[in-house]
Amino acid sequence: MSLSSGSHARAQPAAGPTFRTLSSTNGLSENSVYCLAQDRRGFLWLGTQDGLSRYDGTGFRIFRNDPQHLGSLSSNFIRALAPDQQGNLWVGTGGGGLCCYNPLTERFRTFQQQSDTLGSLIDNFVWSVFCDRQGQVWVGTETGLQRFDPRTGRFQLFRHPLAGPVSARRNSIRTIAQDRRGRLWVGTGEGRLSYLNPTTGTLEADARWTSAAAITALCPDARGGLWVGTETDGLAYLPGQGPPRFFRANAALPDQLPDNGVKAVWLDAQGLVWVGTSNGLARYQPVTATFVTYRHQLAEPHSLADDVVLALFQDRSGLLWAGTEGGVSSFEARPGAFTTYPLSAGPTPDPVWAVSEDARGWVWVGTESEGLIGYNPATRQRVQFRHNPQDPGSLSEDFIRALCFDRQGRLWIGTQSQGLDCLEPGATRFRHYRHDAGRPASLSTDFIRSVSLDRQNRLWVGTEAGLNLLEPGATGFTIFRHDPRDPRSLSNNFVRAVYQDRRGTVWVGTGDGLCRYNPATRRFAIFRTDNGNPASLSSSRVRCILEDHTGQLWLGTEGGGLCRFDGASRFVTFREPQGLPNDVVYGILEDEHHDLWVSTNKGVARFTPPTRRFRTFDVRDGLPHDEFNAGAYYRGGSGRLYFGGIRGLVSFRPVSVPANTVPPPVVLTGFRKFNQPVGLDTSITERRSIRLAPRDYFFSLEFAALNFRQPDKNRYAYRLENFDPDWVQAGTRHEATYTNLDPGTYTFRVRATNNDGVWNSRGTSLVVVVQPPWYGTWWFRILASWVVLALLFLAYQLRIRQVLALERVRHDIARDLHDDMGSTLSSISILSQIARNHQRQERPEQAAALLEQIGDSSHRMLDAMDDIVWTINPAHDSLEDVTARMRSFASDVLEARGIDLHFRTDPSVAGLKLDMRARREFFLLFKEAVNNLAKYARCRQATIALTYDQARLTLLVQDDGIGFDPTDPARGGGNGMTNMRTRAAVLAGELTISSVPGHGTSLRLSIPLPG
Repeated sequence: MSLSSGSHARAQPAAGPTFRTLSSTNGLSENSVYCLAQDRRGFLWLGTQDGLSRYDGTGFRIFRNDPQHLGSLSSNFIRALAPDQQGNLWVGTGGGGLCCYNPLTERFRTFQQQSDTLGSLIDNFVWSVFCDRQGQVWVGTETGLQRFDPRTGRFQLFRHPLAGPVSARRNSIRTIAQDRRGRLWVGTGEGRLSYLNPTTGTLEADARWTSAAAITALCPDARGGLWVGTETDGLAYLPGQGPPRFFRANAALPDQLPDNGVKAVWLDAQGLVWVGTSNGLARYQPVTATFVTYRHQLAEPHSLADDVVLALFQDRSGLLWAGTEGGVSSFEARPGAFTTYPLSAGPTPDPVWAVSEDARGWVWVGTESEGLIGYNPATRQRVQFRHNPQDPGSLSEDFIRALCFDRQGRLWIGTQSQGLDCLEPGATRFRHYRHDAGRPASLSTDFIRSVSLDRQNRLWVGTEAGLNLLEPGATGFTIFRHDPRDPRSLSNNFVRAVYQDRRGTVWVGTGDGLCRYNPATRRFAIFRTDNGNPASLSSSRVRCILEDHTGQLWLGTEGGGLCRFDGASRFVTFREPQGLPNDVVYGILEDEHHDLWVSTNKGVARFTPPTRRFRTFDVRDGLPHDEFNAGAYYRGGSGRLYFGGIRGLVSFRPVSVPANTVPPPVVLTGFRKFNQPVGLDTSITERRSIRLAPRDYFFSLEFAALNFRQPDKNRYAYRLENFDPDWVQAGTRHEATYTNLDPGTYTFRVRATNNDGVWNSRGTSLVVVVQPPWYGTWWFRILASWVVLALLFLAYQLRIRQVLALERVRHDIARDLHDDMGSTLSSISILSQIARNHQRQERPEQAAALLEQIGDSSHRMLDAMDDIVWTINPAHDSLEDVTARMRSFASDVLEARGIDLHFRTDPSVAGLKLDMRARREFFLLFKEAVNNLAKYARCRQATIALTYDQARLTLLVQDDGIGFDPTDPARGGGNGMTNMRTRAAVLAGELTISSVPGHGTSLRLSIPLPG
């Protein structure tokens, strides 16, 4: 046994903050962070040596100088940041002047020194920018203090009076602050601590300040005092009245300021003073006037990013930020809730497999290789028991798997492979219980996995070879084993947990099911996994058992998550899809508020049964490890909870575990088309609507919850109204992509939770208008409707014209039938009567002549009927049919009179068509011309030609006959000529007849005919 008291034991380190670092590997523009600020929206801005970075919890957006981009930063060396009351961000640069960022346009307005302009910036090296409570913007440059006038865009200059020897750094304004009374203070590179005298308009040095070191930081407090950080002379506090008090580094006193080079000072919301130095981050303790220092540790990933702390800041949620030479670290101002004890002697904590607490408040821990350790948190006293092969009364083995105190105060220790030990109160030697094959009442095996005590003071020992029961006063064990022949025996010999509920029922968790022990029959009821029954036990490997304050039984399983036993063989399971971080549950404890705390391979989860909500804690919350061990869980008498894992023991009071109850601001951060960022005239964060062209059928929206406490635990849900039927649970994914939306108006909504699952149900929204293609616009639809109406009206008009044309054709046919056929039939009838009379009077010659006239009339009537039938047949619309009939008619008429016919048709005529009426008029005009030629021309040759040129059809009828004088009314004014001109007019054609007596006649008809 080894014993160490509080005076000799290794000092327990103060519970320091957990630092979470962001660096260039996470997207930060550069690791030297000189300044930080938070804008009105909630974005965090970080100024570095190589650009300005905006952090939204999911990543960084970098702003740098780009000479080809109007409105970019003037310089990449960022020295100071200050948001104003209008939502703008003022950026002081080292050599590039002053910039003002407009969040609406995401552009910078630059102010630089202009020697020929009154009221311009006095110097381009800006050390500090400050916005006071009145909304005025102050700029500290290398050569003076200036105040910006937003109405004129000019700067007013304030300097120290010209008195005594003037140093080049006298008006080098390194830092600006405003105290509780509204007085403006500045610290200079010369070491002057001065305030602005509004009456004289000059800077006046405070006579109490005597240090000559350059002033790097000013921080007013609520009492009217001022904390002053210097470049080489440490930290000072200047009260409202009286001399300053200095705090300087002292290598002999580790609880003093770690370094005299102070870079930043910050007073947090709890009134704690934080000091950034060249050798760590220090927190001032006013009661003792000492400092607690935090530094970077190579082996600790959650230590400070770097020892050179350049800037300090606290955001609106209360999270503190330290800008260093190695990136930026965020941390909580108050100590972490999770505490570790200095149990192990080595640098690395030993895994813990068992934990318990005695009546005195000592914590007893069973480790993997360091034996049994007792620790008093109040006195920091530590006691350790190890196995000593030379001492039979020592601990049986250093690998401890189970611990349990009985009512007599004895500590029972289950070892990995060397049986059960018992330590009497105040004793230092152990009594051993081992398996002895020759003694049936000995332990069933030396491999112990659990030890528990019931209300009857009976000890239940779970082993790898059955369940052992030690009655009070008994010298041997009652053993329960699995019997394959007995279904009511123990379900499996690997016993992991034993628990007695308030009704006295003993529950046993084994490697193959949950067993309920009946002491009257000494038999077990068994509950196993049934894959066909979702209400069965989720896993047959039961690790831990707990009864809550309502009498509800809870089970932790291996691979099956957390189970609630509802009786009658019915179980309700909670697994990873329901929020459990891992389905392997090692321990379950209930706190004073009736929440359940569950240890797993991925942290500790707090489960609230009424709401069925889980909240997971892991190394990001300050736990020393995420992986815990089976059996290492215990609730102390004061309500403190203990969980053991692979890196020691962690303890905490559930009431001290912080809860983030502030819903996070939700903003849109990016807009992409076809996965390419799109520059907008108005920031997507500030926009309320966006219009998409029909070609923008693939777009994405990025969003963020501006909660910087473990932002990787933020969760999102989004919905596009008029498209998504319900909210899309996106988890940690912070973008939404849509394709091929129909034209219309949509509203995109997104909401988010913080790291504790608190929803901002309002979130943010954006109206998305998808414009239709040109053929889907309202004006096109109206135009198309008018066109359709016009087409319908045109079709109606065409139909009317067709009907009228048909009526005209019918009328012409009826007229022809009436005029021609009627007169012919009438003449036939009259001639028939006359011929009959001649026959009765026996005048055969006269009768024969009349019959010949009747035959001629009948023949003419048949020809006319044939013309009418041919005309109305639509199969004859083509000019090929027309020319064929014309050739046939001309051949019949002219060859009968011995006239040679030359009929020519131009190839261009092929394929042309004439409608019914035009075909009829054209053909009848042609017949009239041919008949006249045959009757009157007395020619030997006739030429007929059809040509087509320039959308006009031309008919030529020419003979070499006797000709005539067209001016002679007797020859040129007959009905035949008149009919031909009438028909030409109907065809809208031009009819030309030229003839000279003795030289033949030529008739030319030209009519329009589109191809």
